Amino acid sequence: MPASRPCRRALELTDEDWDFNFAVNARGIFLTNQIAARHFVAQGAGCIVNTASLAAKVGAPLLAHYSASKFAVLGWTQALARELAPNGIRVNAVCPGFVKTGMQSREIEWESRLRNMSAQQVIDDYLAQTPLGRLEEPEDVADVVVFLCSDRARFMTGQGINVTGGVYMG
Repeated sequence: MPASRPCRRALELTDEDWDFNFAVNARGIFLTNQIAARHFVAQGAGCIVNTASLAAKVGAPLLAHYSASKFAVLGWTQALARELAPNGIRVNAVCPGFVKTGMQSREIEWESRLRNMSAQQVIDDYLAQTPLGRLEEPEDVADVVVFLCSDRARFMTGQGINVTGGVYMG
């Protein structure tokens, strides 16, 4: 989410906030998946891995619009997996948690203001929620994507794989 779309309480969200999140997160997945799926159908096999979020498994306060768009990604992933399975195409999603990225840095700043906490207190809260005791690195997610694209995941489709360090275990 770019800096122009900060965290807001649900009752303060604008139509523009909502539309932006769905355009990027849900529509972006929809369009890119269609392109990839058409190619894979023509070749008779393939693998799609979408990026959802912990916020797709547990609604995220201050990010209701983001959560809703990521829940949409999971619903799309499951529906597409069912449709494309007869063509030998697997469709899954990864659901990262508190990943150390530029996006997370912006969210920490927004969240600290909304929660009247310091940025470090927000980070400490994230760490307290994470049984593995550290923030996630982008490579933690990438490794799961590589697995999902490999033959070792050949019988997995329609899944939203949690990569959260244990924040969510459902």
